Amino acid sequence: MLSAGLAFVAEGSGVAIGMALFYLFRIKNQRLIGMLFGSTSGLMIAMVCFNMLPEAFSIKNDLFVFIGIAIGVGFGLSLGQVTEFLNTKLHISGGKNMQAGLALLIGIAIHGIPEGFALGSFSNAPRETLMNFALIICLHSIPEAIALAISFKQAQATKGFLIAVPMVLGGIMSIGAVLGYLLSQVSTAFIAVSLGMAAGIILYVVCEELLPESRHIWNGRMTTLATILGIILGMLLVTSH
Repeated sequence: MLSAGLAFVAEGSGVAIGMALFYLFRIKNQRLIGMLFGSTSGLMIAMVCFNMLPEAFSIKNDLFVFIGIAIGVGFGLSLGQVTEFLNTKLHISGGKNMQAGLALLIGIAIHGIPEGFALGSFSNAPRETLMNFALIICLHSIPEAIALAISFKQAQATKGFLIAVPMVLGGIMSIGAVLGYLLSQVSTAFIAVSLGMAAGIILYVVCEELLPESRHIWNGRMTTLATILGIILGMLLVTSH
């Protein structure tokens, strides 16, 4: 299935690129990392507002779209609790740096499922839309991978472990893509619900996690500017096809 393969490649390559950039160029500039988080947040907002939601409303089942959005936001509200639960229940060894890195890894993996779900929901959309969203997922994964690499480098993680991280995250996102694809194939009403759910989850994650994280990393005007530029770039990607 195309969407599952794209999910694996997009997430896996984005994580691999981010970790490679950190180890090759020793990226530690907080301003740059904050701008990366801000710009990819802007890209995701543009994709949801100018592509995903218009695609959902074009099905003419507006009520189901709003139901999907409500379900997606509700699922987003539970993401933090799930992550916290896993972090407290898993007894991880390897020191504080390894614990921090694995906690972040769990969070990224959980967030990867709804992003994959969104990609799978686009299976009935034009291929250009699918490719654009996969590109955004790839770009969005780069700053997250840099944050992962910082903790794992300090924890002196092995090369084998680092190589496995992109494949694991890519595989988890593929599972989300399969779920999104299956639900969207049931009926047009389920397509509307699926796209609404994906939009609600992504908007919640961006507003609750990514944008605050970008400001936490670098609370400056360049982060805001990067977010605005990300939205504009996302609009250009959507309207260019």
